[in-house]
Amino acid sequence: MRAIPGNLADASESCGSPGCHPAIVERVTGSLMATARGIVSVDRWVFGERDTPDGTDGMDDLGDSPADTHLLQLCSTCHLGTPKTEIGALHPLSKGGGCLACHLTYDPGSPHARISTYLPSDRCFACHSRSGRISMNYQGWHETVLDYRSVDPADSSLTILADGRVVARAPGDVHHDAGLECIDCHTSRETMGDGKRHTHQEQAIETSCTSCHFSGAPSTLTWTELTDEDRRIVALREGWELPGRRFLVSDRSGLALVNTYLDSLGRPVLEGKLDSRVRTLSPPASACTGTGHERLSCQSCHSAWAPQCIGCHTQRTATGDWLELVADFRPDPPVLGVRESTGRIEPFIPGMIMTLNPDPTRGDPGAAVGTGAFHRLYAPSVPHTTSAAGRSCASCHLDPLALGFGRGALRLGADRRWVFTPVYGPARDGLPADAWIPFLEPAPLPNATRSDARPLTPDEQRAILRVGACLACHPGEDPRWAALYSDFEAALSSATSSCVVPMDSD
Repeated sequence: MRAIPGNLADASESCGSPGCHPAIVERVTGSLMATARGIVSVDRWVFGERDTPDGTDGMDDLGDSPADTHLLQLCSTCHLGTPKTEIGALHPLSKGGGCLACHLTYDPGSPHARISTYLPSDRCFACHSRSGRISMNYQGWHETVLDYRSVDPADSSLTILADGRVVARAPGDVHHDAGLECIDCHTSRETMGDGKRHTHQEQAIETSCTSCHFSGAPSTLTWTELTDEDRRIVALREGWELPGRRFLVSDRSGLALVNTYLDSLGRPVLEGKLDSRVRTLSPPASACTGTGHERLSCQSCHSAWAPQCIGCHTQRTATGDWLELVADFRPDPPVLGVRESTGRIEPFIPGMIMTLNPDPTRGDPGAAVGTGAFHRLYAPSVPHTTSAAGRSCASCHLDPLALGFGRGALRLGADRRWVFTPVYGPARDGLPADAWIPFLEPAPLPNATRSDARPLTPDEQRAILRVGACLACHPGEDPRWAALYSDFEAALSSATSSCVVPMDSD
């Protein structure tokens, strides 16, 4: 009998504790959220302690090198492998705890905890409000450098997190605004591991936009075709174990997304894991499946903004403590780059534009900001700020930030050559403080936190800007000019004498 929906303790062979599920415990201890292999490898690489940003060591393998002490002090506490050391319910500052980090639940008025699959998004927020800050992004908050003591309690556009950080309002993700929780899209295999040793977290993600938003007939699985784990999860949910139900599958893993299925009319739907609300899944817009943008990922066009830090300094003090200083945070549309493993154009954010100084300094750490090694490395990102409307044509084809040059003014000069005037002054490497790459020039190496990631090449930049030059007179959103951009090369060859074509396009 299941008296409490989602209560693992009420389902046979589904206790959820380490003693009940050795196979799952093995997966959890090998998962990226538990080991943080990607974070460890990238940090050691930036510190010059390994040759590539890809590796297999995790938090349990840390020693006393500068990179490892940095990881132990500033990065290790969020990950699932960290023991839970305090008794009681989870709270906004809870970190680690293995299975308990997510599944520990106290019911109101009861002193006894239970293990449950009923996981509200606040379980994710404690850890995922750092680094990529996807939990904050999803809810429509971006980080600031404001001091919490200066915040007016009556200002509803700001809020103070439990750790004292001040966050400001920004557009929330369309899925959050529709009432979806994190677990409505993400699966147990992504969190607890899928039995494979991935190098970076994004390699373990099996959900994608096209798992739910697709054209044509979807792939489905029946109850008998589900994995044992998926059948157990379905059995815990009242009303899900229905004869004849056909579950939608992830287009990455081929496994079931158990809260998505075809309804009685054959329509694809998603049922909320917490609110049980059934939502119809819409197909992608025609603009998403047309020609000309086949390399673009969904997020590169539909991410409204991404968290971006401008200028930081990481310094070790004379006492051995690591301090991080940041100049500012900005919630702006992401920069575009390429994942060579897939050939796709993806969103990127500043992984680090920083000075790293492992040599201890005394007194004010700010006094040593100009010393140490300078790094300019961007990181691939899935911002979790999805907007139903995609980016405008100009926001990619005429935006210097999107192309990696940084914020500023971009114009076509009288000599038909592009001119860029940056907002920010140069950093130690001579590039604007917020830039990823030089303007229309090859980017120095290394420039990304992944071995298969890169910025747009000068040829790619010029090809994008060539379209941008036409947008001034032929707005891409205007249906009258649809034919112009559907076969752009043909249109360019028939340009008239009144068209201003960039010199590089001649």
